[in-house]
This record gives sequence, C-alpha cells and structure tokens, in this order.
Amino acid sequence: MELYVEKEFMDNFCIEFNYDDPSPGQKIVASIFEDYGDIEWFMDVEMNTPEDFEELEMNYYFFAKRSNYKAPQGVTSIKERLFEHSNFEQTLIFTATKENWFEEAEAKGALCFSYENYEKNILGIINNCHYKIDLSEPFMSWEIFNSLKCLPFNRIIINDNYILTDKTNQPMDQNLIVLLRTLLINKSGSTALDIFTKNLNPISDTKNHNKEAAKKRYNKLNRELANNKKSIKIINNNLQKGKFDLHDRVLISNFLSIDSGKGFNLFPYKKSNSQIIVETIFDKYTYKRIRNHINIYNAYLKKIENLQTIHFTVYPS
Repeated sequence: MELYVEKEFMDNFCIEFNYDDPSPGQKIVASIFEDYGDIEWFMDVEMNTPEDFEELEMNYYFFAKRSNYKAPQGVTSIKERLFEHSNFEQTLIFTATKENWFEEAEAKGALCFSYENYEKNILGIINNCHYKIDLSEPFMSWEIFNSLKCLPFNRIIINDNYILTDKTNQPMDQNLIVLLRTLLINKSGSTALDIFTKNLNPISDTKNHNKEAAKKRYNKLNRELANNKKSIKIINNNLQKGKFDLHDRVLISNFLSIDSGKGFNLFPYKKSNSQIIVETIFDKYTYKRIRNHINIYNAYLKKIENLQTIHFTVYPS
C-alpha cells in the first residue's frame, strides 16, 4: 500500500485520539498506523537530519508507531508526489481538509479522506462493503453489489475456472457481464480487468481452439462493455501447477475482496450450501489477504508470460 498522511492530519489525529476509549473510526486508522505491514508512506515534512526524525517520533505517537515498520519519505507536496510518481495500485490518502484534487485522485484509483470526514466515510464503507450472502436463499440480482460503488479502483482481478465457459447453464450475459456492469457503473477512470480461468469451452482442447475461444470471449466482453474504459486480459490459470494453486473463486480490486465458494456463475440460480463474503482493507486480515493475492497473481502472470509452451497463456498476448 501507498499511504499519504498530511502532517496537519497527524497533528489532529494524535491530539484528539481517545486513548482510553477510541471511536470505531479512530480504531481503524490507528490500526493502519500501528499494525498494517507492507506500506510505503509519505508525509509533507522535512527530515533532513536524524534530529528532525527523532523530534517527529517524540511529538507524534502514531508517527513513531508507523515508523517502527519503516520511516516515511518526506515530501514537499503530497499532491505533486502523488500525481507525478504514484501507480495508484493501492493508495490511501489522509489530509486535514478535503482537497480539490480528490476527485481526480479517486478516478485514478486512490481512496481519499479528510480529517473532517474520515470516520464517517470509513464507517460508511464498512456498512456498505462488509457483508455476506447466503446462497441457500435465492440470489435475486447482481444489484446487491451496487453498494460497492463507493470504493474507487483501477484494477479488478477475477479467479474463477468457469467464468468464461458461456454455456446455457453458465451464460456470461447473465453473470460476468452483468456483474462487471454493476461494478463499473458511473466509473470515469480506466480499469484493468484480469480474468484468471481455465475452462473456455472450446470446440476441442487444442492450442488453436483454446486461443480462438479466448479471443471470442475477449471480443464479447469488449463489445458488451463498450461504454466502459477498460483493458482486458484472459489468463490461463491451469499452468505452473507445481508452483501456484489458483483454485478458489475470488474477485479482488484495490481495496476490496469478494469470495464466492460456488463461483460467479450464479444464474440460472440453483440452491447452494455456499456463500459470498465481501470485505475491504479496513479489516486487517482482509488487507493482508488482498496484498498476498495481488502478489500471487502478479507473480503468476509474469511467470507464464515468459513461459515457453504450446498452450494458450494470455490473450491478448
């Protein structure tokens, strides 16, 4: 994760934090500062000498806690550093007041909070984006994911071995395409869509027919999602079995995970003993799990892109 914290936000947070009985929003941000690993972080402070750093550690409890993992990089301007150097893979921003560049940053995939709204907005995300769906009860519509539009993202990773079979009992028109339209609705920025799968329902299981099936699914997705800015990759997750086991059905975005034991082909509906679990990075376990999953998928993709094989690997290659 990339974490940007304005000094004035840190001032206010440390002064007003209730150490005896913190509010739910305070607890979550404190946990990010104290407990979350794998973070590169930035503050608009000067740290030209060891004494500068020691003074910040002495004056700001949560600065010291975060620095136990790694000291921040001091920047002159959070905005300049963000827009000139960030890849917006998983970017979290805390400033004292709402900035006029928040909308642009969120269109690129960042999640932005000001001191005046961070508690309300984080709790709103949890209320809207942490829930379970019991698939032993009728699954009525993909609109159940409408609440997830409060989260920005620039990448969606889907791992589901049968999501692109496009059979009469697993039609893309009723499943993946509607799901993606629901997630991408009103989204102005571009989204990378990486689909890890293995069963493309080809005419035969030959190299050429598998690639033809991937091309057909790719063209259908581009056509049906023509109104959305996106770049699509279809990735064969049936390679490198000895090093990677990409079995479970999950959807991962920058700040969100959706687990579906049954998979994402839910129409036509059949009663199931499975469930869907939706959670965000504001649960520490889920944050770590999303980071681990992204690392696994990135490593797998890099591995098979350079793999010498007659099998279909990635489309388009």
